[in-house]
Amino acid sequence: MRDEIARLAKSLEPSFATPEDAELAATMMVTALRCEFSEPIKEEDRPRYQAALESLPKGSTATPRVVFVSPYDQTTDPHWRVTFTVGPMRYESSRRFGSVAEAETYATDFLARLRGEINRS
Repeated sequence: MRDEIARLAKSLEPSFATPEDAELAATMMVTALRCEFSEPIKEEDRPRYQAALESLPKGSTATPRVVFVSPYDQTTDPHWRVTFTVGPMRYESSRRFGSVAEAETYATDFLARLRGEINRS
């Protein structure tokens, strides 16, 4: 799965502010796709899975949402972090922000870029 995420993340890098954001987006999309198939993927489902994987980001079933913006290490150097969900899975951004407003702006921008990639023709 790491190779699948890495390949997709590389193709997404031009659309995202950092390689870490591209990797987060790719992780969300590949994980959502894998959830559609049984683990491990059955041999008869592998061609369909590979076709869906190759078409990503287009057609991804990932529907990310912001769960929360929360304080992170408020004792020494206050930061805020953003956690997203796709279905039951949680994904925390590796980026840290100096204010709630910065974190919320980032989350809005990240989701818009991700949805744009999923919906592009």
